[in-house]
Amino acid sequence: MTAQKAMNKVAPMRLSTAEVEAYHRDGYLVPRYRLPPSDLALLQKLMAKLVAENPGLVDQPIASPHIPDGGSQGLKSTSKWLDIATHPDLLDMAEQLIGPDIILWGSTVFYKRAEKGPATNWHRDGAYWPIRPLATTSIWIAATNSNVDNGCLTIIPGSHKAREIGTHVKVERDDVMFRQALADVEVDKSRSVNVELEPGQMVIFDVYTIHGAGPNHGTAPRAGYSLRLMPATSHFDHDGGDPSHVDDTPAAAYATRALMLVRGVDRGGNDLTRGHRPVAG
Repeated sequence: MTAQKAMNKVAPMRLSTAEVEAYHRDGYLVPRYRLPPSDLALLQKLMAKLVAENPGLVDQPIASPHIPDGGSQGLKSTSKWLDIATHPDLLDMAEQLIGPDIILWGSTVFYKRAEKGPATNWHRDGAYWPIRPLATTSIWIAATNSNVDNGCLTIIPGSHKAREIGTHVKVERDDVMFRQALADVEVDKSRSVNVELEPGQMVIFDVYTIHGAGPNHGTAPRAGYSLRLMPATSHFDHDGGDPSHVDDTPAAAYATRALMLVRGVDRGGNDLTRGHRPVAG
C-alpha cells in the first residue's frame, strides 16, 4: 500500500452508530469494545511497574507515563506505554468521535490505594486545559475492577450540552486527588451515574462532561489509565495554562507537555517538538 493510500484509508467502525449517538447525547460512553487480553496484561504489568518505581505518586494524577522521564514529575517510566496510548483500536474509536486528525496531548494514570485512596472532586476537565477551541475526548481504561466500593468514576449524563466549563473553586482538603472542584450549585448529584468497569473495559467522555469519583474503601487498589486525545484542528497553548491549577496539581505541567500527532495532519499550528526527551527502552 502506498503512503497516500494509507493516509486515505478509512478507519474501521469500532463503535456502532448507536454508540456514537449515545456519546454525543450523554457526553460519555461505555463501549462494547474491550481491550484485548494481551494488551490488558501489558497495561497491568506497566501499571504495577510504574507504581513500584514511583511510590510517592500514588493517590494523585500521574502524568504522561508514555513520555519516559518527562514532565514535572520526573517519572521512571518506559516507552511501552505508547503501545496502549496509540493502540489502533482506541484511535479508531476516537476518530469516529472527533475526526481523522488526532493529537495525543497527554495521558494520566489514576491509582488509588486500597482502603485509603482519595476521592476526586466533581469537575469538568475543560476548566484547566489550554486548548482552543476546547475539544478533547478522554478514554479511561480500567486496569483493575472499578466499582462503587473502590471509587469508580461517577458521571452526570448530558452535562456536556451547555458547552460551558462552569465555576471551579479551590477546596482545602487533604482527602482528595486534587484541590479544585466544580461549585456545588452547578452539580445535580441526583442525576449522577456510577460507571462500574471490569478490567479492560473503558469509558469515553467529553471534555465538558461533569465527573468525579468516590474514595477507595475497598480491599484492593483501583487503577485506570486515561488517554487525552484532541482534534488536531485545535491548538494547545503551552504557555496558557491556569497557574493556580498547575500549583495545585504538578502533573499538569502545561508548559512542558509533549504533544504527539498520532493520526492525520496537524491543522492547529501546534508545537509538536516541545517537551520531548530521549525515549528509554
